[in-house]
Amino acid sequence: MSFFFGKGSMTDMGERYPLLDRHHESNIPGLYVIGNIAGTPDVKAALNAGFDTARHIADMVLRRTAATDIRVVIIGAGPAGVNAALELGKRGVRYVLIEAESRFAAIKRFEPEHAFYLARTGDRDICGDLWFGDCKAGELVRRWEDDLKSRSLELREHEKVVDVKKIDHFEVVTDKGRYRSEFVIVAVGKLVLLNRLDVAELQPIPPGKVSRSMVEGTGMPSEFLKKAGIRLENTWDWKRWTALSLTAIGVFAFYMIKKLHPGWFHFGGRDLAGWYPFLYSALVLYFGIKAIRRYRDPLQTRKYLSLIFFQLAFYSIIPELILNNWRAYGLVYAWPLALGPSTWEGFLQEPGKFYFWWTLGMSFLVLPIFVLFTGKQYCSWVCGCGGLAETVGDQWRHYSPKGPENVRRERAIYWILGFAAFATLAVGFGIDARMGGWIKGTYNWVVDLFLIAIIPISLYPFLGGKVWCRYWCPTAGFMQLLSGWMTRRGIGKYRIDSNKDRCIACNMCSRCCEVGIDVRKFALKGESFDNLSTSCIGCGICISVCPTGALAFSLSALGGKATAGIRATWVDQFPKGASFDV
Repeated sequence: MSFFFGKGSMTDMGERYPLLDRHHESNIPGLYVIGNIAGTPDVKAALNAGFDTARHIADMVLRRTAATDIRVVIIGAGPAGVNAALELGKRGVRYVLIEAESRFAAIKRFEPEHAFYLARTGDRDICGDLWFGDCKAGELVRRWEDDLKSRSLELREHEKVVDVKKIDHFEVVTDKGRYRSEFVIVAVGKLVLLNRLDVAELQPIPPGKVSRSMVEGTGMPSEFLKKAGIRLENTWDWKRWTALSLTAIGVFAFYMIKKLHPGWFHFGGRDLAGWYPFLYSALVLYFGIKAIRRYRDPLQTRKYLSLIFFQLAFYSIIPELILNNWRAYGLVYAWPLALGPSTWEGFLQEPGKFYFWWTLGMSFLVLPIFVLFTGKQYCSWVCGCGGLAETVGDQWRHYSPKGPENVRRERAIYWILGFAAFATLAVGFGIDARMGGWIKGTYNWVVDLFLIAIIPISLYPFLGGKVWCRYWCPTAGFMQLLSGWMTRRGIGKYRIDSNKDRCIACNMCSRCCEVGIDVRKFALKGESFDNLSTSCIGCGICISVCPTGALAFSLSALGGKATAGIRATWVDQFPKGASFDV
């Protein structure tokens, strides 16, 4: 198995969706992808995507002369495709809607009593002519069919699309004929049935047979997308390799200059190393505010405000401007991020003894109490390293490595923790000094420079923001051991609960998890997860992006009892227009 490519590799992000812009347009000009295949998590979002895309295309079509008789071909008569067709028809745009089965075929596969929920994410209103709200599958199909009785729909049912080509126009080839058009909207679904979540074995679903007792899953029509030339996110071609190389070179050069030649940049009495905390804080502030505006969710707002506060107060203003003492970073940082191999001697020198005892208490008294109630939420609500990952790295969180192989790779964190413990004791008891200081030097370069900064920051746009936090951070490893031990003993309070009756298997929770947890697997079974079963850092993003409110913190001093509100649908922001794919 390849370490960097293929299933189970570090670039295995799970389900990959088409790379789209903010109008749902793919890399092929004029070809749009909406609905389930585009990562739209729920019916309301699908309806709105169909409406928005149709309106966008209609505005362009009505401003230019027709080059083909049919202006738009829509592939797939699900809620997104039908809503797009209705809007195009209202605006006088000639279209053809092609469906391999019958309209709303995916919805009809559910048992009539299967519950659908109005998503609590995304826009408050539903756009277009199709109704939707909390209802049963049978009622939904009846209402939609009644709505369509009074409307003209250019629908071709039981006609399978076999190819989509583009020269100066689009040519859609089906098993019954060919259609020429200026635009194509792909709105096909991807509902399939998995026998078991841990076995990727797909089976067709008979109509009216999907029920709560079955496990719902998804499967991308990869062959169709590949044949049509639609680019998927996280595609590793020469352009992406070039982007990775240039990013790594830039980050490497910056940190090498900061470490070896900070005086090359000097302004206002500070060199590059002196300005670094303020540059770091500016990035957290800017991208933190962007994240708050992106999610519009009370839980995420509290998290990002917490990160911004700690970054500005404890990681820049207090240590750099008020106390002017680098040891003051230990006021919030715990071992071994503070009082580690690279800082031990400085803490023992005057006037560092106060910080020595403070950081000792912070690490082995305050932090364990914090972990008791909040698990590893320190990583995503307080820590400066995690703060940069949560803010700057948020736009690429869906690229985080997924799957059991990548979960097993998390064990590397304990090797780093062991090395940090050994190095801390070796430096503290003078053993390293008698050996020429090579242990401290190795730790400084390997852990404090490459593993904490150069490598993970370079990988933000390619593997998400949590490579350091998930695989290498010794403080995170320390908290993982503490939280897991407390949970095993029955005293740990932290966990995330799920309600399987509300789970729609959209996979938004798993897709957005930066530490690669298969959240959907727990939600479908109605199981809770904690730091005994996962490496959850308590960022709460799975709770915020869940369309139906199926997830919630059980108890968290930071997150509180999460309540669902109106918030932005994450898929409306990513990957469209925010991916580092080039």
